[in-house]
Amino acid sequence: MDPPSEDPLASVDFIAEFLPPAIEFGEGFRFDEPFNFGVSGDGISMNATGGSLSYGAYDDDSCSFSVESSVRLRRRCRRRKQRRPNRLYRKESVKLSGWYRNFLRPGMTRDLTHEVSSSDRYGEFRSLFRMPLSKVEELTDIFISRGYIEVPRSLKFREEFRERAELLVMSALYRLGNGQPFRQCRSMCNISVSEIRLFFFDFLAAMVDMKDEYVFLPRNVTELRRMSKYYDEVGLPGCCGSMDVVHVKWSSCPTGDHNRAKGKAGYPTLAFQCITDFNRRVIGIYGPQFGTRNDKEIVKVDPNVYRIRHGWYKDVSWNYYTYDGRVEKERGAYLICDNGYLRWPTSISPYANADCASLQGYFSTNLESIRKDVECTFGILKKRWRVLNNGFYYRDIKTCEKIFVTCCCLNNFMVDLMERSNVRVGRGVPIGDDGIWLDGHTANNSTDTSELALSKQFAKRRSLLAKHLHVFRQKRAML
Repeated sequence: MDPPSEDPLASVDFIAEFLPPAIEFGEGFRFDEPFNFGVSGDGISMNATGGSLSYGAYDDDSCSFSVESSVRLRRRCRRRKQRRPNRLYRKESVKLSGWYRNFLRPGMTRDLTHEVSSSDRYGEFRSLFRMPLSKVEELTDIFISRGYIEVPRSLKFREEFRERAELLVMSALYRLGNGQPFRQCRSMCNISVSEIRLFFFDFLAAMVDMKDEYVFLPRNVTELRRMSKYYDEVGLPGCCGSMDVVHVKWSSCPTGDHNRAKGKAGYPTLAFQCITDFNRRVIGIYGPQFGTRNDKEIVKVDPNVYRIRHGWYKDVSWNYYTYDGRVEKERGAYLICDNGYLRWPTSISPYANADCASLQGYFSTNLESIRKDVECTFGILKKRWRVLNNGFYYRDIKTCEKIFVTCCCLNNFMVDLMERSNVRVGRGVPIGDDGIWLDGHTANNSTDTSELALSKQFAKRRSLLAKHLHVFRQKRAML
């Protein structure tokens, strides 16, 4: 069959369906005039207040409305970008940390840590944290009960609050005991470096607040009698402690303080005057002072020494032997020290250049052997808390003071665990009826406080103590 002569789709315009309707420009349309909005019927544009606008001007109200509506629409339709997980700083469970798995996990691990840390002071736990686990638990209980460690608001971390508190205390002890940076603690306790650093300063502030509970002079006659009986047994009746100044290196000393802090050590130091008892407990701290100041200058402004000189300690009486064996009384407690101090009756020092075979030489030897308690205490502090041995790496002098006070408080916190020898020179039986009590003023002491009078009182007291020790040794030999 032959195809049709005419195409049936030829009359259909497919393009017209996709094109916009054509605009017809009539005779009234003028191409030389710009477009305008709000034109009234007579060709004059009007604004919102009814005033006339010139040709080609825009309506401010319509433009502002259109812009705000488009901004609101865009904000409403905008989708928040999905945040990527922060894997570097996310808080992990402390129960997965190395310290918890090796030392604190309940059961056999914790029981074994208790036993080993209490019996072996050279073990791993004691070398890291400088105290047994029982003391760490006791210290953590104190911090929690007094609100120094707050309970977290998150339920997830509230479940492991106790474990987290113990690890924070251990991180502070690790920093003080080993002098290591804070970054080394994060991988071992799963706590961020910033949180460990903040808690370390809170730990120092808390220990300074509790200073009066651990570092204090005898508060009454009973405590003084309990402390003085150890010195009575070694031939120093009436003594209430040993004092000396320790210098700690100031590694981050500011340049402006370098000349004032650089003393005999050859590098900048901070000086602290400490008073210790017979059992190496720190009972008085004064400082810090710059390293250029010597012992004679520091003792003049020490409030602890002032209390012993002018407080109720000056009215305490004690018994001693005379050279012929009679028992007499002397008034006023005193401290033993080296020859770098002032010649006061409250600071008894050994004789200089005395013959060992003489009465004065034996007294000096005995006093120096007893006075080594304060030197041993300084050695214990610097070797147990390496942050003191390595030096202060803080420019703020207040922070350095807090570190030293904290180490002294922790030393007293652990003083019952110290091992010491009872071998002393000149031990013997105590004097009969040698009680210590408060007494009124006697004629043995004058009220003259000049340097010459104090020096005379010092010489008199040191002489009677030397004679007392001579008779004390003979009575010990006759028993």
